[in-house]
Amino acid sequence: MTLANFPELTKLPKHQRMKLAEELWFSGVDDSLPVSPVQKKILDERWAAYKSGKMKRITLHELERRLIWPAGSGHQHPIAS
Repeated sequence: MTLANFPELTKLPKHQRMKLAEELWFSGVDDSLPVSPVQKKILDERWAAYKSGKMKRITLHELERRLIWPAGSGHQHPIAS
């Protein structure tokens, strides 16, 4: 199933499409999946580092840049400053 199956959705303003996407995403989230003790320890450590300010934060733009143009890929981001 793709957006092409619902052409009326393409006519919605961007903010409404984003809200719909968020609702669809959360409707599929299953919080009942178990978290192993090892995973919980990692999550707790990361959360503590975030709360204490020890974890480096990045902007959404930087995250997108890293995901689209990973280091060592040999490509340069076309709008990198």
